[in-house]
Amino acid sequence: MDSKIKITTLANENLYVDKNIICESPILKEALDKSENGEIIIDFPFDILEIIFTFYENHKHEKEIEIKAPLNKQSKFQNFIDKKDYQMLEKLSLNKQQQLIQTCNNLHYNQLMKITCASLANRLQYMDTGAIRQMFNIQQDQSREQLERISLENKWLKE
Repeated sequence: MDSKIKITTLANENLYVDKNIICESPILKEALDKSENGEIIIDFPFDILEIIFTFYENHKHEKEIEIKAPLNKQSKFQNFIDKKDYQMLEKLSLNKQQQLIQTCNNLHYNQLMKITCASLANRLQYMDTGAIRQMFNIQQDQSREQLERISLENKWLKE
């Protein structure tokens, strides 16, 4: 049986995580090594940590997924990853996906970070710039002429 490590968030919520999954993160491994009681206290949102640890628990006996970027129009992102992972990522709000990417990056959980980035890119890939600006609350600071020039210069991006 795998040993479980207790992880406590600053909101005093607990997760029990397989030690091997903890050790995949150099940050958490170091925190565990420094811990006097074999427990880790961490300042990340519980729901995001739960997603990360569930993902790695579900894939602990699998090799790393490789996603070649950029995906073209014929590629379907959902064909590259597990159906449950795809559904989980599609349900997350943009804000939650950003939190997941940041947390994975901070903890060096690279496989899930890459998959989440690819999922986000897949979401944004065919959206028009107006929708993306609205999604990220980006103000328009260029004139119509400048935008037309930029669009012409970057026409290849939409091919």
